[in-house]
Amino acid sequence: MKISVEEISEIARKVHVELPEDKVNRHLRKAYQQLNRTAKVRGFRPGKVPLAILKRQYADQVHHEVGLELVNETLMEALEQTDIEAVGQSGLDREPLQEGEPFRYSFIVEVRPEVVVNDYKKIPAQRKKLVVNEEEVDAELELRRQANSYLKPLEEPRPIQQGDHAVLDFKAFAEGKPVPDGEAKGFHLEVGGSRFNPEFEAKLIGASKGEQREIEVTFPPDYGNKNLAGKNATFQVEIKDIKEQGLPELDDEFAKNLGDFDNLEDLRTAVRQELESNKEQQLDAEVWTQVLDELISRNPFDVPQSMVEQELQRMVDTIRYRLSAQNLTLEQAGMDEETFKERNREAAERRVRATILLERIAQQESLEVSDEEVDQGLHESAKDMNQSYEQVRDFYKKNNLMEPYKRQLMEEKVINFLRDHADVTEVEETASGPEEDKRKREEGS
Repeated sequence: MKISVEEISEIARKVHVELPEDKVNRHLRKAYQQLNRTAKVRGFRPGKVPLAILKRQYADQVHHEVGLELVNETLMEALEQTDIEAVGQSGLDREPLQEGEPFRYSFIVEVRPEVVVNDYKKIPAQRKKLVVNEEEVDAELELRRQANSYLKPLEEPRPIQQGDHAVLDFKAFAEGKPVPDGEAKGFHLEVGGSRFNPEFEAKLIGASKGEQREIEVTFPPDYGNKNLAGKNATFQVEIKDIKEQGLPELDDEFAKNLGDFDNLEDLRTAVRQELESNKEQQLDAEVWTQVLDELISRNPFDVPQSMVEQELQRMVDTIRYRLSAQNLTLEQAGMDEETFKERNREAAERRVRATILLERIAQQESLEVSDEEVDQGLHESAKDMNQSYEQVRDFYKKNNLMEPYKRQLMEEKVINFLRDHADVTEVEETASGPEEDKRKREEGS
């Protein structure tokens, strides 16, 4: 086997392969022998067809199949002999296979770009001053109050309002026929919560306890219940009960019920500290976004599209997993896989660029992740997951996650390195919003 490599670009190589005629002939003989066992040729029993007749009738088919067989058999071996660390393969091109002649084919592989990262220290960034005001603390306390709401009977009889919880009996009909599994008794529904059908919920407003209503709605094509998806449906509904949301008083008793707090002031202090910690992380993330934007801008290079496709698939798999926890599919969430990939292609390319740059900076700065750092990280993960260190370690080893985890720690180390070496200026937080802040940074650069 003869192999030559042609450099097409910084990220692409064309591998040319030539297989000797004796190898081609051996595979052809084997193919005709196998064909002879099953070939049906008038005037000849299976296995007794002369080779010349087989070649006359089946040569094109046999040559095509043997060509594919030879490519499949030798492609990976050829790639290994080149010592190319390919990240993707495409563009197979093969010559017509001829008996008694060498067989030639070529294919294109993408490789990781050899990037030398420049100007990655002293990158300018702005960091907003950490401020948590009383309004933010009040808002967070109100959220926790809302999270501890409860349902209570109406103090005075009245029709259903937005935000009420209705208790319903209903039967659903589509195209004049009862819908399978379209009947319920004592069904609890938050009116306006959009957990069933917004049109249905809106048409409940104004109904009173004991009232019967006929409600007509249209369900979207991707609705989870296939019996209703894309159909016009009629619901015969009886309002069995109406409940409203009750909120606890924001007082010392509320604080005690939430945790180890002596009074409301202790709770306010804890909430403030939590908000400060969260905002600290947010501000760090904003600084990193600025640093990464500038790093990418200063170090342009071509990105292998196969790596982008791999990242897109990883993003698809991640979102599908998250949606599955809500018993939803990507399609039910209003998006097909191809649309999702197209909308997120730029983000995927950015992630790939960032990964390559961070890997190269780690090499240039001789940054390493020690076994002790890995163990420390696993200990912290175990604590967060309320599991033992041994359980987490064994899980990572069993599922071949140790190397990905080590790469994650390395990426975090490089990120911290770049943040520590950035030229960060503290600025007052404004009400201009992130887009205005970005515009001001660009104007100042």
